[in-house]
This record gives sequence, structure tokens and C-alpha cells, in this order.
Amino acid sequence: MRFRTLLAVMAAATAVAAGSAHATAAETSVYKVWFQRSGKLWLVKRQQPLTPAPARAAVQALLAGPNLSESDAGVGSQVPAAADLLGLSVANGTATADLSSEFAASGTTAQVRMRLAQLTWTLAQFPTIDRVALQVNGRAVSSLAGVQLPRPMTQDSFAGLLPPITVWNPAIGTALSGSVRVSGNAIVFEGSLHIRILNHNGTTIAHAHTTASCGTGCRGGYTILVPFSVGSDQLGTIVVSDDDTDGNGKPQHQVRVPVVLLS
Repeated sequence: MRFRTLLAVMAAATAVAAGSAHATAAETSVYKVWFQRSGKLWLVKRQQPLTPAPARAAVQALLAGPNLSESDAGVGSQVPAAADLLGLSVANGTATADLSSEFAASGTTAQVRMRLAQLTWTLAQFPTIDRVALQVNGRAVSSLAGVQLPRPMTQDSFAGLLPPITVWNPAIGTALSGSVRVSGNAIVFEGSLHIRILNHNGTTIAHAHTTASCGTGCRGGYTILVPFSVGSDQLGTIVVSDDDTDGNGKPQHQVRVPVVLLS
């Protein structure tokens, strides 16, 4: 499976490079979609030709689920695959999402809360949206599969499901050559972050240290350019971690992003 994914990623990277001369940032819409990985929210990005309705596009991408590379890396979704978006409106900072009855499928409390968190975080990324109201088949609901909805439903309602370290770039499966800009946000001790690039054998071939814009007790952004080189195209991993604050030889938190390293 990983070999097939590598071939698919390399083919996609070639296609993107071939078409990049004809595309500019002004011609595309890039937005966030939130899935889950290891019991926490997981951020992915999606890009498409410019759309006047990016919030609708983001929800449609959420309903479509993770791509092959993401699924291979353990990214999943608590949003039922058969759910459809019936309508979406935004007024006075509230996005009202009308979803089909499949969205209300039964699940544990944790599964349903993750489902609601994915929808809320995906919609509330947009500056015109502060909160989310849910409808199922056109009717407002105050609970879903027996789980009471927060009133209002905001990103803060599900902040506990956000991992200590998020990675916005690179995305899972990205083909990288020469260097990689690693970025995201984190809430870790003193904002200290370590970035390592591992080759296909798991050997560290590059490393760097950076500090998030906010330290202990608050979440801050980070970005750093890390150069690397490999002798042949291969699978690799970007590892973002914090410090070993308890002295057991391991970082408190760690995120691994599978990528393709190009020579």
C-alpha cells in the first residue's frame, strides 16, 4: 500500500509541477479540513480552482473524507461517509449547516463529539464564521445521536480535541525536494519545537529547532525552513516534537508526517 501511495504521490507531484506555470494563488482556493488521527483533530489542506463559496467547498471536502495518503497514515473521520450537505448559510457570524440524516448516525459520545468538532473547526476557519448551528434534514437539532450540542457550537467548545502540536505544512504525502518549510501551531513548554527529517530507514538526515510565537500556557504559530538532501527518491517522515521535559528520553508530544523525499 505504501509503495502504491508513493507512486501516486510522485505522479501527482509531476502533474502539479507541469501545471504550476499556468496557476497562481489568485486562481485557487486553499482551505483547511479537520479529520482525526490518534484520537485528536488532524488538520489537512485542500486546494481547488477558485470558488466563491469556500465554506461549502470545505464541508464537501470534509464529507469526502481523507485521501489515500492520509488514510495510509492513520487519518480517519467520524463523519459518516453517506452524509450529504443539503444547505449552508451564513448570517451574523453563524453558519447554519443542513446535513442529511446520515450525519446523525449513532456512535459513542466521543465519536459524536469528534464528528461535531470536525464540522465546527472546518467551518469556523473562515473570518465570517464564529459559531455553527446544525440542522438535520432541514430541522434544527439540539442533540445528535443522544449527545447534547454545545450552545453555541464554537472552536472553543472542542478545544480539548486539538493536539498540542499541529502541522499545516507539509501535508501528508507531499513530494519535497531540497528543503521543506515546516509550519503550524503548538502549545508546548516554552514554545520549544524540534524538527527532524527521517529517510526511508528512519535515520535522521536533517534537524532544526524553532520556537512557537507563544510559550507555556498559550498556543502560538511556528515556521522554519529545513534543508535536506537524499541520493534517491524515497519515502520519508517529518517529525515535529517538543522537549523531553520529564527526563525519560522522549519528547512529551510528537507528530509524524509521512512525505516523499526527492533527490
